[in-house]
Amino acid sequence: MIALYLLLAIPLALYSIYFISKRKYQYWERKKVSHLPPKPILGNFSEYILQKKYFGRVEQELCQTFPEEPYVGTYLGTEPTLIVQDPELIKAVMTKDYYYFSGREASNYSEKELITRNLFFSYGDKWKVQRQNLTPLFSSAKMKNMFHLIEKCAHVFENLIDQEVQKSNDIEVRALIGKFTMDAIGNCAFGVETRTMVKTENNPFTKIGNVIFDTNWFRAFKLVARGIWPAIFYGLGYKSQPVDVDKFFTNLMTETFKGRDYKPTTRNDFVDLMLKLHNQKTVTGDSMSNMKGDAGKKLTLEIDDEFLISQCFLFFAAGFETSATTLSYTLFELAKNPAAQDLAFQDVENYLRRNDNVLKYECVTELPYVEACVNEALRLYPVLGVITREE
Repeated sequence: MIALYLLLAIPLALYSIYFISKRKYQYWERKKVSHLPPKPILGNFSEYILQKKYFGRVEQELCQTFPEEPYVGTYLGTEPTLIVQDPELIKAVMTKDYYYFSGREASNYSEKELITRNLFFSYGDKWKVQRQNLTPLFSSAKMKNMFHLIEKCAHVFENLIDQEVQKSNDIEVRALIGKFTMDAIGNCAFGVETRTMVKTENNPFTKIGNVIFDTNWFRAFKLVARGIWPAIFYGLGYKSQPVDVDKFFTNLMTETFKGRDYKPTTRNDFVDLMLKLHNQKTVTGDSMSNMKGDAGKKLTLEIDDEFLISQCFLFFAAGFETSATTLSYTLFELAKNPAAQDLAFQDVENYLRRNDNVLKYECVTELPYVEACVNEALRLYPVLGVITREE
């Protein structure tokens, strides 16, 4: 009997999917928007969904098919997706009409997981209130207060480089930079010394970083599925991160908060800043409707451990991997261009000469050529590549 049900159910399910997708695939034709014919189920992003090409590369190729169009109609799986090319329209989506586009893919499923209840995945009023209250945490004054923590990590990194150079003329720099950024973000965001540059074997922070950014095929496909078919993804009981990641950050931050008795210390790190918010119990901010003329409307969010833990996960993931990737590509390009490398070195030498060989926080604005090198690396190898918006 079960076999009979399966024989009937599978063809019916496939037919239903085909029928629904076929109906959806008429969307851009009805809107008279330039588009390419989609493939069944996979739409125009089959190479991305099947992990054959990077998302940004597929999108670039779609745009190159219609170079003169202000926007291009596509299908991300079965979902109609508009790629905006015109700079003025992009500006409208990201600023003037942002009220309508504050969400990301699967934003309305952000409450399904602890680690997605943060600023990056939030939308609407919740995003607005979080952003207003978290943005001041990254003011120049607060960044300056954290500089001594980064400088301390940099000295350890310098010693690590010296040790590696003595072993070999060839250095795998990506792994070394990852250890540095991990230690820096651990100090600034979590208030702990990860010792990733000292203790290399079985380091728990190194392990959890590898788990978060694991790129095996199945893991990558799961993340793709979450973005395209979130209802099915969560309906099947999947999560974007393994349970171990939730447990790691919950235990780490709970112990850190308890160790400080939920009170800021003199470290001036990110945990101190977050605990100041925690002691307020709530945060208040403007409603998104204020952008449409409903001035004065305020909203309040409660602050609890889960709120703090999810924000800390975000800054760990965003600060560790993105910084390591950008620095690696910057060094890669400098290695390929000795003339540019010499100019960057001279830029640093001139700064140190002007400041008695002391590196200060102000160096971020006083190293123009080094900054230009980093910006060029970001242009050539964008960390995110694509910005998604959803109504």
